[in-house]
Amino acid sequence: MHVLHLTNTFLPVTQNWVYSQITFNTRCSSSVLCQYRENEAQFPHERVYPMYPKRTLFAQADMLLTRARARYRSPCSERIIGSLKPDVVHGHFAFESWRHIGAIAKSGIPLVTTFYGLDISKLPRKKVWQDRYVQLFDYGAAFIVEGEFMAARLADLGCPLSKITCIPIGVPVDAIRAVPKRRDDAVVRILFTGLGREKKGGLDAAAAFATVARSRAGVFLDLVGNGPYRAPVKKLLAKEGVLDRCTFHGYVPVNRYLELLNGASIVLAPSITAADGDTEGGAPVTVIEAQVAGVPVAGTRHCDIPMVVKHGETGLLCPERDRTALAANLETLIANPEVRRKMGAAAAKRASQRHDIKKQVEKIANVYEKVTARSSRNTRA
Repeated sequence: MHVLHLTNTFLPVTQNWVYSQITFNTRCSSSVLCQYRENEAQFPHERVYPMYPKRTLFAQADMLLTRARARYRSPCSERIIGSLKPDVVHGHFAFESWRHIGAIAKSGIPLVTTFYGLDISKLPRKKVWQDRYVQLFDYGAAFIVEGEFMAARLADLGCPLSKITCIPIGVPVDAIRAVPKRRDDAVVRILFTGLGREKKGGLDAAAAFATVARSRAGVFLDLVGNGPYRAPVKKLLAKEGVLDRCTFHGYVPVNRYLELLNGASIVLAPSITAADGDTEGGAPVTVIEAQVAGVPVAGTRHCDIPMVVKHGETGLLCPERDRTALAANLETLIANPEVRRKMGAAAAKRASQRHDIKKQVEKIANVYEKVTARSSRNTRA
């Protein structure tokens, strides 16, 4: 079976889970249709077809028009899809499926769409996207979400329950666990990822860390990522007098991130609902990776995070934006190395059962087979 994956670009380092879905699915051959390509050395793949092979002035102008009209130029999209002749098209994020829906519908190819976050929380606030989703739900053969919270939200938006499948995001368990663990009870390293968007809760993370760090030596914060929240987070940490115990790593390759993860004592994930409605949708992939690596999570009861982190057993959760409770949970984990070890072991066991990419791609492939079989029956009829 040949699957054509739709992505915005191929591929940001923050979307490495998409690469895992493609490369671990040995039951299907895969091609990728994207706007343009990036990080090619980190995410090699032979069959990638960018709409804009070179980032010329014309390409950049056309990309702006694409964003404004939320559609690619049909002739270009139709030409690529027509030449590849996939059995299934899989859109990663609803807006990517929508951008190509004209060409896909004309081809009659079954369309599978995975919702991830802003496409289930922020976009539906706009009337234009509510109308687009009516058409997407009507044509789309299947819709994948990562948890029960997302499934309920998708149903509320009008998607037929019969078309919704819950498949938790899979990660490469073996690769994560192959990285040597470098943890020391005398030094507590806390890892936070996400300075690009409000929903990651960067300011809450900084405030909670500052609360516990002021009264405890040997506690450090590693921050991964970049974006508009780097400066205000840094300012808050400086004001609280704990900036000297914080390292801003910026964007790092996956291998380096896994080194930081396996050196962490705690992963901090205080996700929130942003002012514009943006949410995680499900749970951050960093939370899933942390659990696989045996690292307890201090996070919030946001979207599907409670489906990944079992409160009191694999981590500690609190309400969104509750910095006092978040700091208290951090303090509990910092003060009790044995609790961290027990939670980490329970997290690793539970996550290996729920999030092993080898198991999850089998479930995705089953969805592909189901929609192609249905399409074949309809064609014969």
